Amino acid sequence: MTADQLKHFLGNHKFSLLMAFLMLVMVAFGYQLARYMDEGDRLTVTAQKETIDILSTENNTLTTRVNQLDVELELTQLENESLTKTLVDIKQQLNEQQQLLTFYERVVAPEKSEKIFVAEDVELYAAGDNQYQLRMVLLQPSQQKSVINGSLKLSIAGTQEGESVTFSSGDGSFVGENIKYRFRFFQAVNVTFTLPENFNPETIMLTTEVYRYKTNKGGYERSMRWDDVKVDGTSGAVSTL
Repeated sequence: MTADQLKHFLGNHKFSLLMAFLMLVMVAFGYQLARYMDEGDRLTVTAQKETIDILSTENNTLTTRVNQLDVELELTQLENESLTKTLVDIKQQLNEQQQLLTFYERVVAPEKSEKIFVAEDVELYAAGDNQYQLRMVLLQPSQQKSVINGSLKLSIAGTQEGESVTFSSGDGSFVGENIKYRFRFFQAVNVTFTLPENFNPETIMLTTEVYRYKTNKGGYERSMRWDDVKVDGTSGAVSTL
């Protein structure tokens, strides 16, 4: 049925009332629909806010945990570095003790040897501008332990202005005086000397006549390359036994 037919069937008055009623129904439906949609939006916004709050709390918790783990990691790394350094120090001390033990074993219970005098553990250190420090241990390797004495001559050979030159202790040169020694088992020696600026050292030589009391027990001579005994740093002390 068309609108004209319905209007003719109901009449103008009833048709107008029907239209007004339908409009009211549509308005009411639209209002309810709007309220429903508004309530849905409100619930959605509320749910989103709650989700944001939950995620923010979780994020803060995770951030705090990450910071704690960073601190723990840094502390662990510092502890590991400290433990590593301690381990290295202990290992170095053990090596030094082992070397010292080996040395004293050679002194107390030496191998059979006809030598009455040797210079061992010869090391050369830079002590300043053209100044050097020579460290060594004078040792009596023979099984018979009696006091020996003598004067150890230190000679340094090299080149100066293209010519071969040798500086020796005891002759008024830069090297100083001969090294006096007197010991039964060993004597640690530390001697400092100065060389000219334009001198290029190549060889270190040690020579001595060894005496037991006043009896000459023979000579000793040792030659070493300068670069073979030169090390970094300065160290050493003088002792006898």
